[in-house]
Amino acid sequence: MAYSDKTVDVVLNAPKTLGSRLGRWAIHLDFPVTKIAQCTGATRQTVYNWFAGGDMLAPYEDRVAVLIKILESSSNAEDAWRKACQAFALRT
Repeated sequence: MAYSDKTVDVVLNAPKTLGSRLGRWAIHLDFPVTKIAQCTGATRQTVYNWFAGGDMLAPYEDRVAVLIKILESSSNAEDAWRKACQAFALRT
């Protein structure tokens, strides 16, 4: 499911933060917010707030940084999900 034009616009115009960087990669690979939430332990709404440049609490930063590295090294959303499941010990 592709991201809405509104979400893409919000992410592209957000201040440069760890969360907006995550958003850019998620949009680039069409990696779902629900899967980001599973990987980080955050709610979907929190993930969208991060995409918009909102504050990220310190306990989430390490997991988000790992997820960004996974997204950067992946060729598509499916590849990223497989890597994320391994990294975060999630079931596919």
